[in-house]
Amino acid sequence: MLLATLAVLPFLNPPFAQGISGPSDAALVLSGDVDYLRLKRAAELYREGRVRLLVLTGAGIGGDSALAMREFATRRLWVPPEAMLLEPRSTTTRENLDFAAPLLRQSGVSRVALVTSSSHMGRALRTARRLVPDLEWVPVPVDDAGPSSRIWRTRLHEWVKLAWYWLRGWA
Repeated sequence: MLLATLAVLPFLNPPFAQGISGPSDAALVLSGDVDYLRLKRAAELYREGRVRLLVLTGAGIGGDSALAMREFATRRLWVPPEAMLLEPRSTTTRENLDFAAPLLRQSGVSRVALVTSSSHMGRALRTARRLVPDLEWVPVPVDDAGPSSRIWRTRLHEWVKLAWYWLRGWA
């Protein structure tokens, strides 16, 4: 039974409760953004007038860096710099949310579009709602990037990380 469950997990994203769609005050883009898919979706929300602010997270490089995402959004997606806030210190999903929460509150945000990949959304949304319960979180999942083998591996890792976060009381 355990082997059958493990064999199926790479085909399933960790589940998450859908939020009520509609306008939000801000879009929080979590780091780990392969091919900038999360950022592209958040920029669409901005251009459509569904959010007024993008909050970009991460201390890494490329899609793991708030700085690189701001550069990409400004040059390629035509998002004005004044429409973005950066959280450039985080290296984990938990830190993304912990460090971004004060920026969101200081900006008068109450409803946040959480933009991340479909495989990551289950853990990210649970963590957001647990760590920052005073804000309303609306999931905006984007497709996972890469070939099927990478996506299956990513999903399996997400199940393991979700279990770890749950055991720590973070999700």
